[in-house]
Amino acid sequence: MELRIHVTDLAFGLFVTDLDRPWLDTPFLLQGFLLETQQQLDDLVEYCQYVDVDLARSTGGASRWRYLADRYANPVPEQTANATRPLITIQNEQQVQAERRERLNILRELRHLFTFWRRRQYASSHPEPARDEQIILYDDSCSLEQELPQATQIHRAAEEQLDNFVDAIRADLQPRTEAIHEVVDSMVDSIVRNPNALIWLTQLRQRDRYSYSHAVDAAVYLLAFGRHLGYGKQDLHNLGFAGLMLDIGKLRLPDQLLHREGRFSPGEFMLMKTHVQHSLDILNQLDEVDPDVIDTVARHHERHDGSGYPMKLRGEAIGIFGSMAGIVDCFTALISERAYSSSKTIYEALQLLYKWSERYFHPALVEQFAQCIGIFPVGALVELSCGDVGIVISQSRTRRLKPKVLLILGPDKLPHARPQILDLMSNPTTVANIPINIRRELPLGSYGIDPAEYFQG
Repeated sequence: MELRIHVTDLAFGLFVTDLDRPWLDTPFLLQGFLLETQQQLDDLVEYCQYVDVDLARSTGGASRWRYLADRYANPVPEQTANATRPLITIQNEQQVQAERRERLNILRELRHLFTFWRRRQYASSHPEPARDEQIILYDDSCSLEQELPQATQIHRAAEEQLDNFVDAIRADLQPRTEAIHEVVDSMVDSIVRNPNALIWLTQLRQRDRYSYSHAVDAAVYLLAFGRHLGYGKQDLHNLGFAGLMLDIGKLRLPDQLLHREGRFSPGEFMLMKTHVQHSLDILNQLDEVDPDVIDTVARHHERHDGSGYPMKLRGEAIGIFGSMAGIVDCFTALISERAYSSSKTIYEALQLLYKWSERYFHPALVEQFAQCIGIFPVGALVELSCGDVGIVISQSRTRRLKPKVLLILGPDKLPHARPQILDLMSNPTTVANIPINIRRELPLGSYGIDPAEYFQG
């Protein structure tokens, strides 16, 4: 059901389908979107007096917004209308608060599993007691569209600074760590504002196993993972810096080993494993590297069952940052082209991580990582049950199979006149009242679709 309502009646969760002025005269890049940020609301109030909303596509479906249908179909005195809204608002707020409390409890329990090791490690290098770690539940402060221009510049700067860092290491020069720290700070700020933008950019580029820009991917996913788990900015910085440095020691290995066709022989694998120590040697030559960064790099090849290297640590003894890095490093390898294996889709990679949990990776962390990026993550090309094809542009933290999808092609696989956003959380249906869901993930490039065309100038 569509209504034209005054902007003063807008509320988060409403799906806006049209404006009282041309879309090109406003900051909104796409026609049709779910209202979910204060910036979107402020822009609507500034540019419009009335907007059209689709109650069926709004969060919770038409039943949640019945008061709007009643008000605009049968106008009632303002006092009565105002008496209706607070009850719904209070119920929504109560539900949100209950979900936040549940999430906080899950994250506290997860951190508690690693407390003993982390406190022991902290005490070994610091005389004062370990700090109590605050859990921060971040909310997106801007939309994907708003963050993408800044994220694009940050992503390019990260690759450029990493290239400079690598060149300095190869030339046996002292690299400028200040520049790396600055770009990591920028990455942290972008991830905090909206993690989907940098994740989107990692999905767009061609993945080359031997490119050190793979390290930027690892940093982005580690930062998003850390944000999801509620870490503060200093911890996020350490995770981002560690992500860039995970494989820096491979610079000390022979090129023919890195470009080896097929699987390694036992001797070659032993040589490959030395890259961890080489990474630590490089980090120890740098100024002001946080111990958490060194620990994360040192432990990202340890495995939950003790089968990893170099120290054969197991379980929570690996530490939460090292365990997170191990998951991210494996995940980014799986979705990259390798000499002995083609790249996996995000869905396939997550399925393998689930399969290997308990044995290689901490099960609770694998579950949280899947929640972090979504079964169908930002940038994934998907086909819906109704036949439409689109690009995933945003996640639902609690309903991983119901992201927002930018619809590109119709059921006939011909382009839509104008791409529109479909929020699967609103439980949309076909004209025959059949629920719409994701049928499958498609390989990038299917039907000639280039995701970069839709959000990058």
